[in-house]
Amino acid sequence: MKKYMAFAARRRLVAATTLAAALAAAGAWAQPGYPEKTIRIVTPYDPGSLVDTTTRLVADGLKAELGQNVIVENRSGGMGMIAMTALLAAPADGYTLLTDTPASAINPTLYKAKYNPKADIAPIAQFMRLPFAIGASPSLPAGSAAELVEYVRKNPGAVDVAVAGTSTGLVGDLFAIQNGLQFNRIPYKGAAPAMMAVLKDEAKLIFLDAGNLAQYINGGKMKGLLITSEQRWPALKDVPTAKEAGFAAFDAATWFGMFARADVPPDVQERLNAAVRKVMASPKVEEFLRQRGAIASTMTTAQFRAFFNREVDTWAEVIRKADVKAQ
Repeated sequence: MKKYMAFAARRRLVAATTLAAALAAAGAWAQPGYPEKTIRIVTPYDPGSLVDTTTRLVADGLKAELGQNVIVENRSGGMGMIAMTALLAAPADGYTLLTDTPASAINPTLYKAKYNPKADIAPIAQFMRLPFAIGASPSLPAGSAAELVEYVRKNPGAVDVAVAGTSTGLVGDLFAIQNGLQFNRIPYKGAAPAMMAVLKDEAKLIFLDAGNLAQYINGGKMKGLLITSEQRWPALKDVPTAKEAGFAAFDAATWFGMFARADVPPDVQERLNAAVRKVMASPKVEEFLRQRGAIASTMTTAQFRAFFNREVDTWAEVIRKADVKAQ
């Protein structure tokens, strides 16, 4: 009898231990009350920038959608690592998030940033995409992307490209690698001076987001050789898409998205993704993006993760092949 009672006691202990472990695992997986307090979104970009204004617009929408306050903190500097460090140092509970751009995929390779983009952070939701365009000085003897390739192949290194920053410069490097070209890269401190260089004919070419170039291409001050959107862009109806121009593989865009620590519970990640997609589909946000030539994203977490991982691989290869050094 004593042996039976001891055996039964051991069984109850094992069962209780198993149940406790299961409940603990379930607690780590699911947070049915999320969110229960203020959510903080850190961004490595300055107040008033397009990333900042977009993030604040999304934060306002999330506040209404999730029923909790959502605040935005600007943590600029350090090539984005100040904001990234704030994310990685926070608890993995979904209450600290990060808004970033392709820089989050580029920095680990270009600046040897000490985080693994595929293992340390979780792509939660993409906000929007903004296509790139190729703008050319009217004096460049090329009226199309195909003519540009032909001209540069015959005159390697003769075409000066105004580079608005290291990450945007990589887009030109990608086009050069794909087509066996050699450009002469001229770095400038930002988009405005780079565009001005082309307008003054100090440089012949620029690879930049279409929103910045549209006014100059439509005004005849630059030639629009192609745009990386899937269809003709409403603000640049006369500029062919990369596919139409014969360069379908040239698929580069700037984008903004939300990230969390990789070990944030999957159900919290999905909750945030669903909320962001709903916000991005609102008339207010759609109009905001339309005025800036951007397209709201509808990616799921799985789709954004796959997209982000391709970005990491693509830009790492471009940096290696073009031997790009951080400016």
